[in-house]
Amino acid sequence: MLILVLLLIATAALFSGLNGNTVKIERDNTTASTLAEAKAALIGYTLTSDTKPGTLPCADSDNDGSGNTSGSNNCKAFIGRLPSKQLGAPMLKDSYGECLWYALSPAFRNQMTVTSRKLNPINSNTPGTITLVNDNDAALGNVNPVIAVIIAPNSPVNGQSRSGEAGGYCPGDSSAGHYLDTRGAVNNATGNVAGDHYTFKLGKAGNDFNDQLVYITAKEFYTPLKKRIVREIVGNVDVPGGLFRYYHPPTGTPPNQYPCPAKTVDGNADCTLETGFVPYNDAVADLAYPTLGTWLANNGWFAMTTYQYITATHIKVTLADAFGSYSCDANANVVTCSAP
Repeated sequence: MLILVLLLIATAALFSGLNGNTVKIERDNTTASTLAEAKAALIGYTLTSDTKPGTLPCADSDNDGSGNTSGSNNCKAFIGRLPSKQLGAPMLKDSYGECLWYALSPAFRNQMTVTSRKLNPINSNTPGTITLVNDNDAALGNVNPVIAVIIAPNSPVNGQSRSGEAGGYCPGDSSAGHYLDTRGAVNNATGNVAGDHYTFKLGKAGNDFNDQLVYITAKEFYTPLKKRIVREIVGNVDVPGGLFRYYHPPTGTPPNQYPCPAKTVDGNADCTLETGFVPYNDAVADLAYPTLGTWLANNGWFAMTTYQYITATHIKVTLADAFGSYSCDANANVVTCSAP
């Protein structure tokens, strides 16, 4: 009888452990799905911005669902809650019901005037300023530096107190230290900030640390953004603009030809050239980028673009960087784009 009792106790303990592990796996999977949704929302935000593609919202520092700015050129904070409302996303929570947190590399903030971008450009030569480290505080060299991180705080550890605030967008308060963890030399609540540089830990979960983190690498950020930029420069049949607008303007008699390349990035069209720059600054060509022209120029995108004048009715625009290249080919009024 004693043996039977001991066997039943051992069996119950085994199943209890298995159930606990199953619950943890399910929680981790739920949180991972939410983090992936948040990452997609941030990338979608930067790709679809009408006036500042390539920028990210400021962090939410007052728990109202939107990023908090400081004047016309800065954020109030670069670590805060994810501004889900501003992203057009639902309130994104981890499996413990906690809203997600977020940090961005300061250069990528959307709170900067277009004029200021001339000295602070965002293009695919612009690196992030966030470093990720492992539990040994060693940098993860295959991903660093990253542009942004999203953190799920999960359940409290080390006596963290999370008091609620009436009327807040998310449950709880706005103190990062009540949610984000410290292990070794790295404090995820402060990002070990040094100037514009931040460090976050991607560690193994334990009793002292359970932050669950995803990040946006430069490749993940710039590969789709590059496509948006090239398409804006070329234009297309549905939304005439850029080079296509020159070929077939919405009003008047169309010239049915494309402008010649420019010898310098801000120069005039020169028909002795077969390859050069897009002549965006040529008053005669008047490519008219009413919304994004200054943005593209000040951020250095035109300088990174090669313009091939194949014939008067056939051109190709290519943007190449460390992550590959992307081209749009306009043959008469047919525009096709691809990554060669």
